[in-house]
Amino acid sequence: MLKQRVLTAIPLAVLVIWGILTQPENIIFYSLLVVMLISGWEWARLSGIQNSVLRAVYALLIVTGAYFSQTVITNNPQWLTAVLSFTVLAWFIAIYHMFSKGPQVANQSLSTAKLFIGVVALIPPVLALVLVRSEGSGWLFYCLSIIWVADIGAYFSGKRFGKNKLAPKLSPGKTKEGMYGAVFATTVYSFLAAFLFELQVIETFMLLIISSLATFISVAGDLFVSLLKREKDLKDTGRILPGHGGILDRIDSVLSAAPFLALFLSLVIFNV
Repeated sequence: MLKQRVLTAIPLAVLVIWGILTQPENIIFYSLLVVMLISGWEWARLSGIQNSVLRAVYALLIVTGAYFSQTVITNNPQWLTAVLSFTVLAWFIAIYHMFSKGPQVANQSLSTAKLFIGVVALIPPVLALVLVRSEGSGWLFYCLSIIWVADIGAYFSGKRFGKNKLAPKLSPGKTKEGMYGAVFATTVYSFLAAFLFELQVIETFMLLIISSLATFISVAGDLFVSLLKREKDLKDTGRILPGHGGILDRIDSVLSAAPFLALFLSLVIFNV
């Protein structure tokens, strides 16, 4: 399994990094739409839609919503802050519900609430990442790579020091020590990134705070998708990535962290 994961991860990472650093904004945008098309298909399954045609319809609605939302935001950029603020608030509510209630008993029934949540979870990250990309490919790479760094930090810290479970009902493998390792790794990474971006002292300090909070929120996104999978008795959201599962299994942290990063970077660093 580990070999299969590595063989999938390496070319995928190379492709993503190449795309981020070399492709123009419009190509990035359309690439995100493709990712959300597949994610919408998988989210429909997590919401209890059994029919393939209806899953495809839901996925197309997500992509259409993302496309027209970006068009509206382009013409009315002042609305983007409100959209991102609402999304961040929605994630905080989801986090509270997740830790206070835990997963429900697994069942295959349709949940219209989860379909609505999918709209809130899948469309705003596209708007967020497009906003970040408008500030340069380096910032887009930072916002995605910081989540990768958090995953790596959590893995090694949890493997070496992990004793206390973070959320045993949602993801038994995650530990509090892994979380601390993730925050440490992203803090160091952000400090180095601040030098590359030539940030002032106060901007560097704010970037460290933003990155630390984003790390916690990225883990929450991972746990939330784990909750949805448990409620449908699924191990993975799909099978498109050998050894990894579905697209949602790979971008769950991005869904929650991207709107948060885009919102506070735009307010504190970009001054949009």
